[in-house]
Amino acid sequence: MPNTPADLHHFLDTLAQAARPGDRAPTVRELMRRFGASQAVVQHALNGLKTRGLIDAQVGRGSFFTAGGKIAAPREEDSMGKVRSVLLLRRSVGIARGRVVVDGLQRRFAAEGQRVLEVSYTDPDHALSVLKGLPHFDACMVQSSFETIPIDTLAALRQKADVIAVDGAALVGADVDAVGMEWGEPLAAAIQRLAQHGHRRIAYATTTRPFLANALGLRRLEQLRAIHPEFALQAISVPRLPQEDYEGTLVEMLRASLDTSERLPFTALVAWGIENGARFRGLLEQAGLPLPSSLSVVLLGRADLASEHADFFDTVGCNAADQIDYLHEAITARWADPARAYGVRFLPVATREGASIGRPPA
Repeated sequence: MPNTPADLHHFLDTLAQAARPGDRAPTVRELMRRFGASQAVVQHALNGLKTRGLIDAQVGRGSFFTAGGKIAAPREEDSMGKVRSVLLLRRSVGIARGRVVVDGLQRRFAAEGQRVLEVSYTDPDHALSVLKGLPHFDACMVQSSFETIPIDTLAALRQKADVIAVDGAALVGADVDAVGMEWGEPLAAAIQRLAQHGHRRIAYATTTRPFLANALGLRRLEQLRAIHPEFALQAISVPRLPQEDYEGTLVEMLRASLDTSERLPFTALVAWGIENGARFRGLLEQAGLPLPSSLSVVLLGRADLASEHADFFDTVGCNAADQIDYLHEAITARWADPARAYGVRFLPVATREGASIGRPPA
C-alpha cells in the first residue's frame, strides 16, 4: 500500500516525540524519497512542526528537533553516543566468504554499540513480506551471493533503511553504496605469475552467469590476447555458480578436454569461483591431474580465506577483511555525509604465495 500524507505526518510526529534536543531532522529530499511525496507535501508537513515549535531550521546547517518548543544547540551530526540500528540481509547459500563478511560486520557494529539484526532468506518473495513487518533501520547491508536482487526488494529496503550498502558490484549507477571486486586486474596478475614460470598456454575458467565483475575479467582476457599474441589464452565457461558444485563441474570439463595422451590443451589454469580449495585439489588428483606436475593453477579469490586456498593454492584476488572494512566504511561515511556521491568502490588486489605453480610439463 502506498504511503499517504497522513503517514508522513505520523512519522514526523513520532520522530519529534522520541528525539532529543539537537537531533537532526530528516531532509526534504530524504522524506520525498522515503514516502514518495512531492516537495510541497513534505515542506507543508515540516512547516507544521515548525509552527508547533518542534523543529528549528538553521541556515546552512539544516533542521533540528527541539524540546517542547525550546531550541537547543545542535549536537554533532554523527555523535558517538547515538545508537544506530543495522540490518544485515543475506541470501542464505553455501558461500563461506559471505558468512565471513556478515559475521565480521556484525562484530564490528556490535563492538561500536550499534544494534544489529541479521536476516537470512532463500525465497525473495518471503523476504519481501518479512521486510514489510520490520521496523525502520539506520542502515542495511545487502548480500545477494550471486543471485538476483529483485527491484521490489530494493524498493522495500529504501523504505526501511536510510543507508543501503551492497556487497558486490552489481548495482552500478543506483543510489546505493556498493563494494565489489573487478577481476580483470587479478586475472592479469595471475597470468603474469604463470608466465614467469614459463607457461604460455593458459586457460581462464569463470562462470557463464552475467556479472559485471566477471565481465570485466573476460574483457581483460581479450585485451591480453591482443597484447601478448605469443600466449595461447582461452576461456572456459562454467555453467554454474560457486554454490552449485562449481568445482565438480569444472573438473568434469577439464576431463572432457583431455586428448588421447591424457594431456590438456593448456599447461596452466586461472580459476575463479572455487569455494572449497581442498575439494578442488582432490577432484583434480582423482581426474589424473595432480598439481603442479601436470597442471599449474592460480585461484582468483580471497587470499585470506583458508577454505578457498586450502594452504596450497597460489591466490590472487582480494581479502575478506578488506570487504568488511570497505562495507563498514561505506555505511559510516554515509551516516556522516548523506549527500556524498554514490558509487562502487573496488577492493584492492591481494595475493598469496602457494605451491600450486610449477614449470610446464615436458
